[in-house]
Amino acid sequence: MAGIGFTLQKLFREDYLSLRVRAYAYASFIAAGPWILSVGSIALINFLLQRLGGVDDAERQLFVVTVSYCFIFSQILSGGWQLSVIRYLADHFYLNRLEVVTPTFTGISRLVLALSAVASVIFFWNSPLPMLYKLGSAAVFMLIGQIWLAMIFLTAAKSYKIISLAFLAGGAVSVGGVLLLLHHPLPFASHGQATNLLLGFGLGIGVTATMLALVLLRSFPAREESNPYGFLHYVDKYPSLLAVGFFYNLGVWMHNLIIWLGPSGVRIERTFTYSPLYDSSVFLANLTIIPSLVLFVVSVETQFYDKYKVFYGYVTNGGTLDMIKRAKTRMTEVLWRELYRVTKIQGILTLFFLIACQALLERLGLQKTMIDIVRMSALGALLGSLMLINILIMLYFEDRKGAAWTAGIYFALITVLTITLLPLGIDYYGFSYFLGGAGAYAWSGLRLLRFLERIEVHTFISQSILYREVRGWFTRLGEKAYRWF
Repeated sequence: MAGIGFTLQKLFREDYLSLRVRAYAYASFIAAGPWILSVGSIALINFLLQRLGGVDDAERQLFVVTVSYCFIFSQILSGGWQLSVIRYLADHFYLNRLEVVTPTFTGISRLVLALSAVASVIFFWNSPLPMLYKLGSAAVFMLIGQIWLAMIFLTAAKSYKIISLAFLAGGAVSVGGVLLLLHHPLPFASHGQATNLLLGFGLGIGVTATMLALVLLRSFPAREESNPYGFLHYVDKYPSLLAVGFFYNLGVWMHNLIIWLGPSGVRIERTFTYSPLYDSSVFLANLTIIPSLVLFVVSVETQFYDKYKVFYGYVTNGGTLDMIKRAKTRMTEVLWRELYRVTKIQGILTLFFLIACQALLERLGLQKTMIDIVRMSALGALLGSLMLINILIMLYFEDRKGAAWTAGIYFALITVLTITLLPLGIDYYGFSYFLGGAGAYAWSGLRLLRFLERIEVHTFISQSILYREVRGWFTRLGEKAYRWF
């Protein structure tokens, strides 16, 4: 995030409201661009389709569920690798080896595209849906996955205006494409409306993915050849990062997957299983935490990171014990102050949403049961986002073990609680998301508190005296893939 940090600091130094608004807008797309594009545009499209009419309800549901699947499973599939790639890039940025950026993007893209293709073939193998619809769904699935991956690299590209425009343009093309094909549909043998809706939405996703890829290629042209699968060595070197990525992303959606198997689960076209009541509530609730992700990016990059650099500068460059302790005090004071600020502001926003959602969502025609699930899920999303912030702070301090435990606890609690509460019925929907988030957030807070009390000790004893090369299965896979592809 160092790239955007410089830009944010520059914008916040100027005391102009317009520059601060621009800074928060940049941070919004960097922190939650895929969420804003996918969930925001699908919510708007769904709202317009219901208002405009003319679309068969079964076709609309098929389209919405397809996009929801693409979003959920692309996040799980690509999110697991993100931290390993980020660590690989961070180490090479430190050595000023920027030439690895584009090859690494190529390598992780090929890997995730291959996994996505295999997953799509398995998923649609016995589906009765038309082949064109299956291919369109797989294409949207892969494109959203590429957008998730591109965001890893683009925080360092410093072209935040174009990145923001890519998401805005993609959202506009998605909405415009859907409306255009709704009034001038292309002929398809079956499921014509759903296929046209998916095609219109996919055009916007394609625009965003293409623009982000062009920004990446322009910012980091590959000047010399390097192994595009070199990042796989970091999976062997730091296996806990892979665990954090997969456990966290699975935890975010595991309660949905389990509830699909419950009494509210609906199966359409013998392909997709979903819970209309629960899925819509969770998607809506998750949108409420975007401010906390944006505030975290702004706070860390404009307030915390400078103090962090001073502390580790003294540790690595021979500062005295007194200098290290004073730097530690300043760093932890700023960190706790900013964490308190993020928690307070997001807490107030969530509280306001809980109070206002009754009247707001009733006007949109939502049932009371669904509004209750939205409220409980909003609390779960709040605690999950604060837990995620604690995980990211742990990774700043190299507490990978603590981060892995937190993500594992989050995943395990949500899985066990959802299975336990599912037989109790719809009245308990959302409780597992809330309780799982509360348990993992409490554990992560205690872990972070204890770790920071002895941060200087952890920093010194974690440094290996002897370098030991790690070569495992993923390293060998990366070397073989480099020779073959």
